Amino acid sequence: MLTETFIQSTDQETPIHVATWTPTKSPVAILQLVHGMSEYITRYDEFANFLNQHRILVVGHDHLGHGLSIHPEKKLYGYFNETDSVNCLVEDCYQVFQQTKETYPHLPYFILGHSMGSFITRIFLTKYASDLQGAIIMGSASHHTALPLALALTEKLNELDPTNENPTLNKLAFGSFSKFFDSSSPFSWLSKNQQNVKTYEADPLMGFVFTNNGFHTLFSLMNQATQTNWYQGIPKHLPILLISGEKDPVGSFGKGPVAVANELAQASFEQITLQLYPDLRHEILNEKEKELVMTDIYTWLTKHV
Repeated sequence: MLTETFIQSTDQETPIHVATWTPTKSPVAILQLVHGMSEYITRYDEFANFLNQHRILVVGHDHLGHGLSIHPEKKLYGYFNETDSVNCLVEDCYQVFQQTKETYPHLPYFILGHSMGSFITRIFLTKYASDLQGAIIMGSASHHTALPLALALTEKLNELDPTNENPTLNKLAFGSFSKFFDSSSPFSWLSKNQQNVKTYEADPLMGFVFTNNGFHTLFSLMNQATQTNWYQGIPKHLPILLISGEKDPVGSFGKGPVAVANELAQASFEQITLQLYPDLRHEILNEKEKELVMTDIYTWLTKHV
């Protein structure tokens, strides 16, 4: 059963939309979802209902500037906040965690972050992983050499005109992704399931272009979450599942998740699982093979409850 509520963001200005899917039978575990760029939390309804059938409660929220979490005055998509956006995004996740954990204090608690949400989750883990039974990092990447230059550029743009949408940056960041696939859609890199691509394109709450503030926040998240020794503070015994499509350009076609898995293994993390799907792209939960992906995630969760 889906229930929707609002809490106050860490920015002290924006109402944050929270969705909770509660099983009909008493839950045996909790999975918190941290969604990606230019989408929203109830898009994960099918996955959440699947987990509900297995008595796993699912909770998540719309990030600032996404879905129903829109600033009451600025009313901008792809804009986070004027100061300290990275901290706000991480702490909003923690607020949802606290609220859910207070209601179910004795249940095993897991977190899953997809794409931009994977970088938020990686930073979250460095602060709050001791309260978790495991983490899933989906559609993520390793450090990119262009990040310092991108950060310098977006820092200045964010100072000059934070609320301005930036299609030029959008093209620079993602324009090359679709060239790897035989499709006329600029979003073909998301999924080989063309129905999913069409649904994504038709939804006004998805695929919007970030503002200068949005891009600076995105690159700041990526930089912090992928820098050398980014995992400092995460307990070495924490089970971590790295899961992605091998045709995902965000993860450099499998190289990114492999690099992150190797990083963690070399740092003596004890329970690292890497799962790559050879033919799948960025949104593995929206491919035609989604039942396999959902089952694999559920199986991993049950091993660590």
